[in-house]
Amino acid sequence: MNTLSVVVPAFNESAHMGQCLDALLAQREYIHEIIVVDNNSTDDTAAIVADRRRRFPMVTLVSESERGVVHARNTGFDHAGGSIIGRIDADTHVGPGWAEAVLDFFDRRLDYAAVTGPIHLYDSPWAAPYRAFVNYTTRRKPDELWVSAASGNNFAIRRSAWQAARDRVSLRTDLHEDIDLSLCLHRIGLRIAQIKSMCVEVSGRRLLTPPLEYRHYVSSSYRTWDHHNLASRALGRVLVLDMILHTLHWPLTRILSTCDSRILPVSHSDSSVTSDVKLSRTDTREFASAASDK
Repeated sequence: MNTLSVVVPAFNESAHMGQCLDALLAQREYIHEIIVVDNNSTDDTAAIVADRRRRFPMVTLVSESERGVVHARNTGFDHAGGSIIGRIDADTHVGPGWAEAVLDFFDRRLDYAAVTGPIHLYDSPWAAPYRAFVNYTTRRKPDELWVSAASGNNFAIRRSAWQAARDRVSLRTDLHEDIDLSLCLHRIGLRIAQIKSMCVEVSGRRLLTPPLEYRHYVSSSYRTWDHHNLASRALGRVLVLDMILHTLHWPLTRILSTCDSRILPVSHSDSSVTSDVKLSRTDTREFASAASDK
């Protein structure tokens, strides 16, 4: 039988960590361990984790001194003992049945290496319309389908797949580590599924990001696909549209929101990894064909 370890990278997440852990602990019957990776927090993040650990020994606090989500994720994944490794953000609230859905999927579908699911918002003025949009688009899709990439705030991977991709993932902090891992899995012939039963809610604080900072965040998306030689003009147009829409709604979002903004977890540039060069070209026609076939 599969066992599930859940990894939560965290940097100064005292405002969200308690609720994140409580949502996971409500499903502890299906979770082997919860690993919080403290990435140099200066607030009460560690104290909150320690409080939960006193009551629930399945909660573990691990430290990673090298700043960056990718380093915290790698440390947590390497520390995990379960055959399945879940990965969420510290502001993620897993939905009812999330852990059971993850285990059930991997027990049934040996042809997939990783899985993700629908993502809703909370503490956002746009939470209700966004939920309606996600539910509408989700209903029009199969219960299980192949996707090219998955978001790190709602993700699970077989430990064997992580070990296969471990030496391929980039250590650059100016890339999106979740997209990079997804594309590394694709390179070695491993597939990611999206299932309807694996629902989470995440904070709407990302929508409060100032447009200039958000531009760097979106540029990191393009940079990650380009790192795998999969960037295209179509992708560039989609990302430009995303930046425009964010800039348009940002003033009203800032007025209506009750949560605080937060610097997004990618750096503007990274010269610390000099040996991490762009990867060899992937056949984009094969990649697009696989996506359309599934």
